[in-house]
Amino acid sequence: PRYLIGGILFGLGWALAGACPGPMFVMTGAGYFPILVVILGAVLGTWLYGLIKNKLPH
Repeated sequence: PRYLIGGILFGLGWALAGACPGPMFVMTGAGYFPILVVILGAVLGTWLYGLIKNKLPH
């Protein structure tokens, strides 16, 4: 179940952003600045995972 839930969350985030991580930076360079909100969310999510990873059951 944890892989299913994680996969769904990952897929939903990717779908809502409309881009995978690589093109997000290309979109910024092309002048699509609302993607900066997505990049900020990705950075904050990675930082949060780093804080709690030792408490997760993996």
